[in-house]
Amino acid sequence: MDKADKKYLKKVGKRIASIRKERDLTQEEVCTELEMDKPYLSSIENGRQNPTLLTLLKLAEAMDVEVKNFLDI
Repeated sequence: MDKADKKYLKKVGKRIASIRKERDLTQEEVCTELEMDKPYLSSIENGRQNPTLLTLLKLAEAMDVEVKNFLDI
């Protein structure tokens, strides 16, 4: 993964975290609903993990937004 890829993942992760907070959801609440490990969500939000499309779809559903909202950076 090159530097540009890492930068993009950080932007997307920040956007996911921002939307989650706008929805007044904690990482714990989202993880419980999705049966996801909290460290995994944290690593997505911090740009250290490249989530699959299915993971993005599940996160979007849990936050009641469309996936495109995560990518609108």
